[in-house]
Amino acid sequence: MKSTYSNRSSRTSVDSVMTPMIDVVFLLLIFFLATSSFQKLEKLLPSAVAASPDPKPQGADSDPQPDTPTTDLSDVVVEIQLPLGNAATQTIRYVVNSEPVDSYQTLEARLKAILKVRLDVPIVIDPADRVPSGEAIRIYDMVRLNGATAVFLVAR
Repeated sequence: MKSTYSNRSSRTSVDSVMTPMIDVVFLLLIFFLATSSFQKLEKLLPSAVAASPDPKPQGADSDPQPDTPTTDLSDVVVEIQLPLGNAATQTIRYVVNSEPVDSYQTLEARLKAILKVRLDVPIVIDPADRVPSGEAIRIYDMVRLNGATAVFLVAR
């Protein structure tokens, strides 16, 4: 039994062959869109603190304004610093968006105030090289217990 194929006999159009493949591509596209997550990528996270606003020129406003925190709620960077010297005898210093903080209790109060305004503000914890990891974890736990949803640790 020899079969011969003729080019003239049953020709199918290109459109009818491509239709099922286009359907499959659209189904895959819908699947990937439905299952993807839209979280920030780590490389898009803030890596530096925004510059502080320029001071007003003299004579522009003579009325003193009440002290308000200049913390920008687009992101909060908590730096943990350890002065040079013996690490066992040095006290740990905290800096929130380039503003020094007196103690851990003051840091906790400031972060609680920020989290009362907005729970999804990105909080970036940036410990210095010689800071014990337990201190960074303590601040991370405190922020998470107060309801923060976006907390990040800087790794070196």
